[in-house]
Amino acid sequence: MIFLYPFSKGVSARHRGMERRWFALLFAAAFTCSCSKSDDTPADPVPPQDPDAPHTVVVSAGSNLPVAGTLTAQYSEYTEENDVGKVADGDPQTAYKTDRSRFYIVYAASEPVVIDHYSLTTGSGTRSTDPYSWRLSASNDNETWRQMDKQSYVLFNTRYNTLKFAFDNDTAYKYYRLDVDGNGGGAYTQIGEWRLASGSLDPTQPATIKVQRTANMLSSSGSLTSQYSDSPRDADVGKLLDGNPQTSFQTSHDRFYIVWDPDTKSYGNRYSLTASDHAQSAPRSWKLYGSVNRSDWELLDEQSDQQFEAGETKSFFCRRITDYRSYTHYISYRLEIEGNGGAEFTQLAEWSLQYECRDLGDCLYLAENFKYSDKTPMGVEYEGIPATSQEILDRLADPEVEPDITDYGENLYWNGDIEVDLYPFGTPLPTDVNQHQIGNCSVLAMYASLAYQYPEYIRNIIRENADGSYTVKMFDPQGKPVDVCVKATLVHPEDWRENPTWKYGVSGKNDATTWSSIIEKAMMKWESVFALYDSGANLGGMNASTTSPLFTGNGAGFSLPVGKLTSQQLTIAVKEAMARGMIVTGGFSTENWTEDGWTTTGHTWTAVAANNPSALFALRNPWGSCADADEKKDGVLNVFDNPTIVSTIGIDIYMPGAALDYYQANGLPVGRTAIYDIPVW
Repeated sequence: MIFLYPFSKGVSARHRGMERRWFALLFAAAFTCSCSKSDDTPADPVPPQDPDAPHTVVVSAGSNLPVAGTLTAQYSEYTEENDVGKVADGDPQTAYKTDRSRFYIVYAASEPVVIDHYSLTTGSGTRSTDPYSWRLSASNDNETWRQMDKQSYVLFNTRYNTLKFAFDNDTAYKYYRLDVDGNGGGAYTQIGEWRLASGSLDPTQPATIKVQRTANMLSSSGSLTSQYSDSPRDADVGKLLDGNPQTSFQTSHDRFYIVWDPDTKSYGNRYSLTASDHAQSAPRSWKLYGSVNRSDWELLDEQSDQQFEAGETKSFFCRRITDYRSYTHYISYRLEIEGNGGAEFTQLAEWSLQYECRDLGDCLYLAENFKYSDKTPMGVEYEGIPATSQEILDRLADPEVEPDITDYGENLYWNGDIEVDLYPFGTPLPTDVNQHQIGNCSVLAMYASLAYQYPEYIRNIIRENADGSYTVKMFDPQGKPVDVCVKATLVHPEDWRENPTWKYGVSGKNDATTWSSIIEKAMMKWESVFALYDSGANLGGMNASTTSPLFTGNGAGFSLPVGKLTSQQLTIAVKEAMARGMIVTGGFSTENWTEDGWTTTGHTWTAVAANNPSALFALRNPWGSCADADEKKDGVLNVFDNPTIVSTIGIDIYMPGAALDYYQANGLPVGRTAIYDIPVW
């Protein structure tokens, strides 16, 4: 017995497999009557040893190729499971795979054929392993090539996703070559299917085209799919986005869908449809959907009994967003046509999807840092905290339990020799909130916003007790109401009497001890008793997102980041948030001079209605003053339509929770739109 391939070390698994097959064939031949294979048994392919040499396989006619022939891959570094023949086997679960990002595949037909459209289907890999740019060429001598189609920067949306591409051609060619010029950046390239065809596409199958550039959509490139492939060649679905109302998409159906898959996530809230010159063929009823995963579709708009004039464009707004808990950009839009004007076919010249800021909801597509939690009403900051024990409730309710003063520095004491005037101006005001030595500007900006929006709610949550202590209604980490009882002792430095203007905790004007002083003390105690943070009870550095739910029981909120919104968008967002009674704070990213004083960075301000009619809105400094500005302005900076200033502003918005509930239950007006009338002190 002769061993054609003796076993040895250093042979690849693919070659060892070849050896085992040759050994099996020889072994079988020794024990059968016939020493030769039947004529219809194909010989096992033996790949070239050189991975840089081309590799050719025989293919038959089928769903992917119009006639039999061969497929040749430029390189031979493949495995048996991933040879080039897999692109024509009709099974997208199998794929051709190569370690190269630049290569060619040549289809040599047994006879010249006309090809005028083709498709590529992704494999099981990722976007990084998909073809990204390529060219399709044709030849009759395998030497001189005519470029038929070129695609660049193509993004496939899903696995096993098929994109179709058509081109004009009525010449029969023997060779068709796909030159892949790059992939998505992966270590290998994978193609599930390559289909070449001529004539009409299967009219019952969807038709997808790649749109490289369009001004109709927010994302200038993407994929556009029509439910049916019955469009005439000069009326394909791509005509919807070509920006030319003289061309039209046409289908023989009056009920069908069109899907736009942008290459980048986008938020469109205003769309338009343009009828062709055949008015009766225009859509009459439809629904527009958006999706974050291409599986679940959210209804954005619905129209019925619309009647177009020839060439008329009609615009429509999507529904308003009123749920401010979160936001996800849509990755797909679907227009479902449910009827036309009575014609035997449907025509549509243009489809456009754009953005226009109408309200706060329209600004959400720019928002960040959503704080809503489905685990606790207090928001993401309070997730995973164990239930409040009875011991904690008892400590909170005991006025003799004082916060740990060492968290605030040295040479401090709880000063009881003070006079409390809860409401110096008759009602709680932002003016009552003036920061001193504790670095809790974000906390105090939230206090001022609560006073600005809900002064009567502050009265409701503070109760003076017979023993001179105060009970403040707050919420525990699970959103359950808790009473926090504090003595009227405030933290002061030991030399306070010698320096009465040098306060430590927050105070009102003229160093008055007000409601803000009491709720700050209650918050110190809440922090000290729960001991949730490594920093202990120190309020320095805490932000409004952790402070607001302690008094409202609602931690939902979000941020509108610096530099993302235009003056118009920022103004609409701030004014509507205030009109809806939301807690609104903000800050500046850089220091600038305004007409009312200097902005301060690394600092949180309270949003209020401007007292200057020319201003967009105003921000109040919790210091109660601004550098180089009259202190009687109470730290209020009017924000004017100055791009230099507006581009440095970031805004945080929080839901009012129990404060809003209290106002609505008592028939009190919600939301501030009038100017902030600064009192005199």
